[in-house]
Amino acid sequence: MISKVRILLIILSTFILLVGGCTITYHVKNNNIVKKATPIGLEYFKKEYNVDVEFTDSQVFAGYVSSKVVLYGHIKGDGNEAIKIAINYNTYEVKYVGGPEWLIHPE
Repeated sequence: MISKVRILLIILSTFILLVGGCTITYHVKNNNIVKKATPIGLEYFKKEYNVDVEFTDSQVFAGYVSSKVVLYGHIKGDGNEAIKIAINYNTYEVKYVGGPEWLIHPE
C-alpha cells in the first residue's frame, strides 16, 4: 500500500514539474518576442506618424493561429488615445496599425 502511494506521489510530482517547466518556457519565449517587437513598434509610430507612444500590454498569438504579437498602448501624454500594432514575430514586419482616426487616416 505504501509503495503505491509513493509511486503515485512520484508520478504526480513529475507531472507538476513538467507542466511548470513548460509554462516557464512559454512565458520566457513570449517575453523575448515582446522585447524584440517593442522597439520596432516605437520606431514605426515615430517614423510613420511622428508620435511617441507607450506600450502597456501585449498579446502573443500561437504560431498555429497567427504568428503575430499585438502591442497595445497609447500616445505619450494622452492616455485616452489608444493605439495598437500587430507585428509578425517570424519576420518582425508590421502587419496592422490601429489608433485614433485623426492619426491613422488624417484628412
